Amino acid sequence: MIHVSTSLAADEARLATLPQLWRRRCTQWGDRPALRHKERGIWQGLSWSGYFTETRAIGLAMAEAGLQAGEVVSILSDNRPRWLVVDMAAQAMGFVSHGMYPCSTAAQVGHALAEAGSRVVFVENADQLVKVLAVRDTCPELRHIVVLETRGLLRFTDPQVSAYDEWHARGTQAAAREPALFDHRIDAGTGEQIAFLASTAGSTGPARLVARRQHDVLREVRTMSHWLQLRPGDRALSIMSLAQYGERMLAQKVMLMHDTLLHLPENGATVFNDMLEVEPHFLFAAPRFFEKLQGMTELFMQEAVPSARNAYAACLSPGRPGWLQRKTRGRIRSALGLGNVRVALVGGASSPAQVAAWFDAIGVPMLDCYGMAEAGFCRIVPASSGQEAASAPIETGTQLKLAPDGEVLVRSPVSRPVYWVRGKPGAAASLADGWLRTGDLGRVDEHGRLHLLGRVRARAIGAGGEHISPEIAEDAFRLSAYIADAIVVPAEDGHSAALLALDEERIRKHAQQHRLPFTDYASLLGLPEITALIAVQVDIANGRLPDHHRVRTIRVIPRSLHQGDEELTPALRLNRSVVASRYANLFTEPLGV
Repeated sequence: MIHVSTSLAADEARLATLPQLWRRRCTQWGDRPALRHKERGIWQGLSWSGYFTETRAIGLAMAEAGLQAGEVVSILSDNRPRWLVVDMAAQAMGFVSHGMYPCSTAAQVGHALAEAGSRVVFVENADQLVKVLAVRDTCPELRHIVVLETRGLLRFTDPQVSAYDEWHARGTQAAAREPALFDHRIDAGTGEQIAFLASTAGSTGPARLVARRQHDVLREVRTMSHWLQLRPGDRALSIMSLAQYGERMLAQKVMLMHDTLLHLPENGATVFNDMLEVEPHFLFAAPRFFEKLQGMTELFMQEAVPSARNAYAACLSPGRPGWLQRKTRGRIRSALGLGNVRVALVGGASSPAQVAAWFDAIGVPMLDCYGMAEAGFCRIVPASSGQEAASAPIETGTQLKLAPDGEVLVRSPVSRPVYWVRGKPGAAASLADGWLRTGDLGRVDEHGRLHLLGRVRARAIGAGGEHISPEIAEDAFRLSAYIADAIVVPAEDGHSAALLALDEERIRKHAQQHRLPFTDYASLLGLPEITALIAVQVDIANGRLPDHHRVRTIRVIPRSLHQGDEELTPALRLNRSVVASRYANLFTEPLGV
């Protein structure tokens, strides 16, 4: 915890916007490192004073380009220092920042830019530029496209496209002409100004944009300090996209409120190695990330010597750990880069019970975070029922309750939420007595804990009148080590169908261990032994379910899915609407499993 004098704390409490707090930190911490980013295998640093100088140049360049207060600046990039620079520059100048998921398709980019009414979009590289160029005719408000990294674009010319370095040089000249302008714009900021646009999940329909005001953002950044357990000098690794609401808020929080050094990985392929180098004290990621960490460990232990396998099994057993168990758990944490982690926060979806229990066993406490762009962080609870505080969720100032039909309702300190439609604030979300409808189904157990069951739109009514929530069956399939994810389509006759995405790494490992011949993923799925393996996993999953939730028809998605594929959400879960429509033809083919 950072200790500040009473007068300083009172002074900071009077700050109205996030840029005002950010400027205070830049002045206060000066040449101390603010960010580290890996480029071509080498960690590069950016100091707080350098962060301020670069942000001022980009902000003034935006003004030079003719942007007016309240207009939208979009960002289409992986996590980079320049992402945060552009974001803060826009907010500081009174513009509206808007982050887009870098895995978005061209069509999704076009929809997001049109909905935001973006005047300028900053794209990471040539690959992201291609997406914008393909849809810019559908974005009538778009005036400028700025490329952060211009490698591969040496001979490319387009009157609407310019380089980030050009904008930086232009802004530096503007700062020399009007040195006080940037600070004046920050001072003029008010809590009622819209800070940024946050995208809803978009897993069951087109994503919507939520306008978040400065005073709501600043309040949330200042709160919830106790569960982070961070100290000055700690390290954090940004894994989820900064376009994700929770990642953006937590990145700002760890930097501005805890003096934590934020690390940005080179790309998604280097994250696991970056974990070992950074050894973060705090981790926020989607469930799939933690599932991969567990899977990597179990695959490695399958080939370990018998004594190591025995020690591994013993360290996971319940009960008071002995010396060998504690040492084994410590080695597992170190091997995964988790040696310093005090708390791991899971966002985007609930973590599977067996995964949470595994991390609990090796000494990494996991917290499940339920939140939404409209209301911020709503509920944070221990992911494992074995944790002592399992019955005591962390309060975030947000209330949850169930409507008579089982829908989860939220009431938060956030002012009335506003959706952003075609470049303008739209109608507020549906509210009743201050409660916001979430679209999520839930139930309350005997201990008063809320459990999410899925989406209201996905619920069906069975032949006996019972409610069928496909997420219940999907969770049962995800418990299999060989099934990465599932989409279940309920049917009124009780014969529900499921599409499975397999864990390619584990399936390949199984085939290699049993000396099964294959050349690629398609040939692997065609092996009778693999078909039989998946059939056993399906029987086990169905055995966990009540009869009306059991799945009768199973199909396997015939291709390997990776981050950036349209079938996956940013949280690396299957996108229900995309998968159900794209692979509907599989259910007309002969039964494969």
